[in-house]
Amino acid sequence: PTDSEEYTQRSLKSNMATAPSKRIITIDILRGITIFAMILCANIGYYSDLPAWMFHGQTPPPTYEFNPDVPGITWVDLVFPFFLFTMGAAFPLAMRKRLENGVSRWTVTGSLFRRWLTLTIFAIVLGNAYQIGSSTQPAVIKGFFNIVLWGVMFLSLVRVKDEKKTKLLNNVGMFIMIVMAVLATDWLGLTLSRWNSDVIIMILANVAIFGGLIWMFTKDNIRLRWLVLLFIIALKALSSYTPQVLAWVPSLGCIGWFFSWGYLQYLVIAVAGSIVGDMLQSHSRSEVKTDIDGYHIAAGIIALAAMLVQLWGLFTRHVLADFIISAILGAAFVAITWKRRNILSSLGYFGFAFMLIGIIFDPIDGGITKDHCNLAYMLTTTGMTALTGVFVLALELKWNIKGRGLSGCGQNPMLAYGVTNFFTGPILAMLGIGAWLDTISLGSPFWGVVRGLVYTLLMVAVTCFFTKKKLFWRS
Repeated sequence: PTDSEEYTQRSLKSNMATAPSKRIITIDILRGITIFAMILCANIGYYSDLPAWMFHGQTPPPTYEFNPDVPGITWVDLVFPFFLFTMGAAFPLAMRKRLENGVSRWTVTGSLFRRWLTLTIFAIVLGNAYQIGSSTQPAVIKGFFNIVLWGVMFLSLVRVKDEKKTKLLNNVGMFIMIVMAVLATDWLGLTLSRWNSDVIIMILANVAIFGGLIWMFTKDNIRLRWLVLLFIIALKALSSYTPQVLAWVPSLGCIGWFFSWGYLQYLVIAVAGSIVGDMLQSHSRSEVKTDIDGYHIAAGIIALAAMLVQLWGLFTRHVLADFIISAILGAAFVAITWKRRNILSSLGYFGFAFMLIGIIFDPIDGGITKDHCNLAYMLTTTGMTALTGVFVLALELKWNIKGRGLSGCGQNPMLAYGVTNFFTGPILAMLGIGAWLDTISLGSPFWGVVRGLVYTLLMVAVTCFFTKKKLFWRS
């Protein structure tokens, strides 16, 4: 952390005000990988005799029942922290450019509250819409209603170049959505409530506003942001090891439905991501060419190998072996990059530090778990995300790899998030293909994976189509 802090502090002062901003493809690709994995893991066939590492660590087969006492993580458990990390990394990319273009701090702060409100409404709409599947109406009616709802969400959230046209489309979409909410209670028999919300989007809404405010407050002082991060980690430790300290938070009655420490604890990952975001932005604005040779590619492969070792060690519970191998890989990474220090080395030091500290917390927390989320999980996955970023960035810098399909999804994450449940999935169900995939995947690992790939590749195709057309969902 010390090395990356010094790199970031030095680079911020020299580069931020002198060079134009460029899009950070690495973040788009990382977010795209996350979206791809998210849809895949949600749609692979249950009861397909797939191994436990193909599912959440705490919901293993054959019952798939949630058991928080099962320690360990799988690749599925990386989806959420990867997304949170990339969200945090995007804070400086989105807000610093606006500030430098003359937009006032108050206006940028106001946009954070609008973003929180948008995500919160989106979470409530999704949470209530998920009830459509349990309606007694025929599948065709439910599918048609879902597709129309997706179209209305599209109008409500779409962003186009013309600001006036954007507002018109959004207002029309919101009006139709209100009408549909009334119809849903009559036609489908749904009970609408603000408590029916998509938990993942609610967490993102909370992290977006508080993480954005933290970045605004510390945008020119990386050391202060490290202190804020350590404070949040300390709060997380207090809530885990002495829960009575924060016992008052869940009792905040009227605001408990959108504010919860259970949501805000994930700022650990997002604030760490914002530090990396400043590092990447500084690098993108630097006029100094970063020479990537074979040693840097080797370092990227070592970083990726260390990430994969975690999946083996923490899932199989060979924690000591995991730590030793990771420390050796970390030492090899330092040896290779020490005299070739640049953005790759700084990002790697950051990742290895978080990951190794996270492994140390594994026995302290009684084993790493995503649910219920513990410090071992937050710190380890933060490091794993950064190390994956090292590998992706090495490929980008060396061979100019753009990852078109993945980056296309990464640039349009909210659209990608809803397209399977409310567009492609209902179409497959109405055509009978969904039921056919469900049937053939029972007891078949091959078809269980194929089922997931069908839904995932359709999501990629639809999302990339709209991204290519410059139609983004406001998020």
